[in-house]
Amino acid sequence: MQLEYIAHATFLLTLADGRRLILDPYQGMTFNGRFNYPPFAVSADFALITHEHIDHNYLGDLRNIPVVVRNAWRDAGLKITSQFVWHDKFEGTKFGGGVSMKFIEADGIRLCHMGDCGEILSDAQIAQMGDIDVLLIPVGGFYTIDGHEAAALAKRIRAKTVVPCHYKTSLCGLPISGPEVFLSHFEHVSRLEDCRVALEDMASGVVVVPPRFGELAISN
Repeated sequence: MQLEYIAHATFLLTLADGRRLILDPYQGMTFNGRFNYPPFAVSADFALITHEHIDHNYLGDLRNIPVVVRNAWRDAGLKITSQFVWHDKFEGTKFGGGVSMKFIEADGIRLCHMGDCGEILSDAQIAQMGDIDVLLIPVGGFYTIDGHEAAALAKRIRAKTVVPCHYKTSLCGLPISGPEVFLSHFEHVSRLEDCRVALEDMASGVVVVPPRFGELAISN
């Protein structure tokens, strides 16, 4: 399984059988000039949506019409499931309801995309998640958990590999923070130079995967 970080919370997974899954595709050049990621224009067999915000659910830039998965899907080589969490610490009343975290099982790997998780998960919620090989976690705060909260949560989930996302960059002027606070909680951080990586080859621990467009992460 290959992981490509497009930008923001958008990732492209390519399975060993060649099928491609786009996770939380964004609409670029939105939010009145505060979200300046360009269109990424890829083909995908599946589009996985964690919630209905335009930086997570936009299908208009895809080159084809994929199967859209908002809840679950299963076939011989792929299993997708969801788990509900709130978008904020106020039971969804601040930022528009809930988020369906996505779990992808394929090629012997179990990956979780947490979407815009904004609540501090309970022990019961973490137990429901099960064992995770690769965790894609938002770290920018404001709309989601912040860097301190994300670091504490990642340590409790105990995924083999953790990839931060949904943080401020030179192309994102939303009121979120860069990944530095999150990364400061970890002694060993691997920084990749390529936005594409084979998950089987990823190191254990926290791994920073650069977005496709090469923009630098910045703090407030």
